[in-house]
Amino acid sequence: MKRPILTTIITVLVLAALTAIVIYSRADHYKALPDEVVGNSAGNMRGDGLFCEYDGKVYFSNAYDGGALYVMNADGTEITRLSSAAAKWICVGGDYIYYYLQTSGNGTGLGYVRTISGIYRCLLNGKKTVCLHEDAATSLQLVGNQLFYEHYDNKTFSTFRTMTGNGEEEQTISALEIDPSCAANGVIYYGGLGKDHYLHALNAKTLNDSILWAGNLCYPTVVGDYVYYMDIDHDYRLCRYSMSRNEIEILCEERLDFYNLYGMVIYYQVSDADNPRLMRMNVDGSNQELVAEGVYNRINTTSTYTYFYPYDVDGVCYRTPTAGAIRVEPFTAAQEAASEYHSK
Repeated sequence: MKRPILTTIITVLVLAALTAIVIYSRADHYKALPDEVVGNSAGNMRGDGLFCEYDGKVYFSNAYDGGALYVMNADGTEITRLSSAAAKWICVGGDYIYYYLQTSGNGTGLGYVRTISGIYRCLLNGKKTVCLHEDAATSLQLVGNQLFYEHYDNKTFSTFRTMTGNGEEEQTISALEIDPSCAANGVIYYGGLGKDHYLHALNAKTLNDSILWAGNLCYPTVVGDYVYYMDIDHDYRLCRYSMSRNEIEILCEERLDFYNLYGMVIYYQVSDADNPRLMRMNVDGSNQELVAEGVYNRINTTSTYTYFYPYDVDGVCYRTPTAGAIRVEPFTAAQEAASEYHSK
């Protein structure tokens, strides 16, 4: 009777090992990243970083598979599961995917493997996973060869920190909250949350911080000469500011919950108790169009599709072409890919 029991235990352990995230040495053949790398767009990272487009591929957290990490072509074809990790704040640069993994508290039994929350890195094929930082974090962004993130202790903000892409040289930058979502040309642009709500610029290499504009703003997105932002003084309407001309343009008078900009279009959620809705317009505020009625969040844009989620509903994701005619549909391809994987 002992042999069958022993065989069963070995089988369970082998299966657990196959499904667990394998942790390798942090410095295992790591290739440093160039200064111009930015891990994901500002709007996507503020939408939990659930989709990230890189070199013709889209790496994403599959809502139909518990947030597991998948990859597909930009047009949504050839979907493949990379990892069981429930990934968010996905950043991609060079040969690597970086993401935040939330600890799973579900599951019991001998074969259950409890994952450790923290910042992880793996290759583009999902292999050689490395845990770079085991504590709770948020607002992750990759800028050059540096990872920037807000560190949390016991669900309370602690410090704003950085470390290299191989998890070394960790250092604290500030005791103030800093959202690193918006980055361009080696600079992090953020709206102050402590002493002011001005537009700040943090140099990713020197860590020098400067004030670019004494506006009262949140969620800045810098594109060339323009700063797109939500105007705190006027009930969070959407505006853009020309840094060279020192001029403000009002793009939308209504109160917003959030927005995401890609190319020549902006997707935004109107905060209206009587008529909440997801909208799209051109970057100059023209051609405002209804995308979907209701409350949605976590808007993530790519070159082909824009993905979004109904508020407070798990396991559902919708998409519409980012440009061109609006055509909202469930992301059934991801659901089918998850079903196919689990039926093997």
